[in-house]
Formats: sequence, structure tokens, C-alpha cells
Amino acid sequence: MTINQKDKSGSRRKPALALLIVLLLAVLIFLFSDAPFVKSARDALIIRLGYVSEERVNEEEPVSTVEDIADSESENENGSAGDAGSLDGKNLPKYDGNHYVVINGNVPEFPEEVYAKAGLVQEGDKWKTKGNLLGTVDSSKLTPYEFYNPLDEHGRCRAAYGCLGRETMPEEGAERGDISSIHPSGWAKGQSWERCHLIAWSLSAENANEGNLITGTHYLNYDGMRPLEEETTHYIWSTGNHVLYMSEPVYSGKELIARGVHMVARSVEDNGEGLSFNVYCFNVTPGAEIDYKGGIVTTEEQAAQDARLYVINKRSGVFHYPSCDGAKSMSEHNREEVTATRVELTSQGYTPCGSCEP
Repeated sequence: MTINQKDKSGSRRKPALALLIVLLLAVLIFLFSDAPFVKSARDALIIRLGYVSEERVNEEEPVSTVEDIADSESENENGSAGDAGSLDGKNLPKYDGNHYVVINGNVPEFPEEVYAKAGLVQEGDKWKTKGNLLGTVDSSKLTPYEFYNPLDEHGRCRAAYGCLGRETMPEEGAERGDISSIHPSGWAKGQSWERCHLIAWSLSAENANEGNLITGTHYLNYDGMRPLEEETTHYIWSTGNHVLYMSEPVYSGKELIARGVHMVARSVEDNGEGLSFNVYCFNVTPGAEIDYKGGIVTTEEQAAQDARLYVINKRSGVFHYPSCDGAKSMSEHNREEVTATRVELTSQGYTPCGSCEP
């Protein structure tokens, strides 16, 4: 008699336990699923409970991509170092002595894929990790990553972006590797060019990555980009948080060297309170003229030089001082002596020697 009662009691518990498991699964699906019909029902419940207004739930704020910005018509004509509005490849901000100019009121904007790869969705002006009912960011559900576009048809770098954190940084005590094997588009020897990381090594641990290195001036590399990179690095190390980050070289037409770099960053966990910027850094050398197609940099002193004797290699198109070892060892078949100014030779397409740097 007792055994039969236990069997009946156990039989009644099994359906109840199964029902409880089904209910728990249904609750989890309702709370965390991103299926459109589930999200719609969840949002309706949130509105009814009074946690958020219907306007906020239905708000869809468009996110402008960098391509949209480049194709838009800029109303800014003076390129002053205030707010340049938006970027337009045909009407870029003009350098006026400042390292960079603010874009879009310094409010960061990212293409949708930047959010998606990090596991983030945007609601209004805030972000949350996917499936988060509370509308907040759960660091454990973020996906730290870096993405480097393939070079374009002209061999130029395109935008690099990612969700950066301690996970993407070099290990403590690591040293940066050699990057001299990379010759970015527009690179010309003897012109004091530097290989500029789009995403700094301190943030990415990337060395000789052709998708992450552009031809840049010392002014761009150290005065324009470095302070922003150091600010981002310090923020990540001091908080342990993550940063959405994008760095895109901006070209004019088919030029091989970027006129500047568009840098955008926003801290994730604190919704931009700790770090937020949207700027365009100038790839210039104050007091010098840059040929962004051929990579030749001409200083004011060089532009003022009188005509003098040079030795041209007719095969390579490189010109030298007569005292240069390259000129002395040149075959007579390729050798030509000319009297001209440096500016005249570079305007004709000749390249200064990287050793004697005429």
C-alpha cells in the first residue's frame, strides 16, 4: 500500500517538473530572444509596466556610415578648427594650424557592422548587449575584436575598426615588431614619411599589417593621432572597459596618400562618459608642400633653392647629388646630368634619392 502511494506521488511530480522546465525555457526565450515577434511582445510588456515610454521603444535613430559622411555635401567652407560638420572628400577641412578638427559636434558615429561584430545593439542614443532586457551592457557578452579591410583597387588602406579592450592589447612587457617591410601607398624614400598605424600597436598588438599602416607625416603620427591613442589606451587600462574604435584614412580622388585620418571612439560600458571623440587629423607637415599623388614633400627651404647640378637615372627616374654613391656607381647608359631646381625635377615626375636626399 505504501509503495503504491509513492509510485503515484512520483508519477504526479514528473509532469509538474516537466511543465516547470517548459515555463522556465519560455521565460528565458521571452527575456533574451532577438526574434522580431518576441522582441515586439517584450517591448509591449515593458511599456505596459511603465519602464520605458512608447516613443523611446519605437525610436530608430539612423547611424551614418563613414561612406555616407564622405558622400554628403559639406556646408562647411572654411575648414576651421571648430566643428567641420561632416566629411566630404571633395571639400575637406583646411589645415589652419590645429592638429585636428571636430566632426559632427564630436558625437561618435559608426557603421552598423561595428556594433554588430561587438555584440551590441543601439536603442536611441544608448547601447546594450544583445538580448539584455535591462537595456545595459554586459561586459561578459561583448566580443572584443579588430577588423582590417583589404586594400582598395589603388592599393590604399581603408577603414580599420573594432571593439578594443585589454584582450586586443599586447601582453605586458611585449615590444613592437619590425614594420619596415610594409610600403604603404604613396610611400617615397627620403621624404621623412612614417608608417602610421590606423589602430595603434598599443591597442591592437598589430605589427606589419598592410591593412593597418598608411603613409603619414611625423606631424600626423605624433602630434595628431598619438594623444588620442594614448588617451584610449589609458582609459582601457584604468577601467578594464571596452571602446568602440574606428580609424579611416580619407583620400581626395585617386591620390595615394591620405589627406587626413578620421578617428572615432566611444567607451562602451559607460555609454561614452569616460571616452568619446569624433575628429579628423591632418596629414600635413607645417611649412611644407605635399604631393599626395607622388609622395614628394617640399619644404619652404627646398622650394627656394636655386638651380644646381643633379644626376638623373633615366631608367629609375631618381635624381641624386653628384657626390652621391648612387650617382657615382650609375651606368653611363642610364646617367644624365642636368642643371635644374629640385621643384622643377619633382614637377616632371622625378624622385629624389633616398640616400643623399637632394
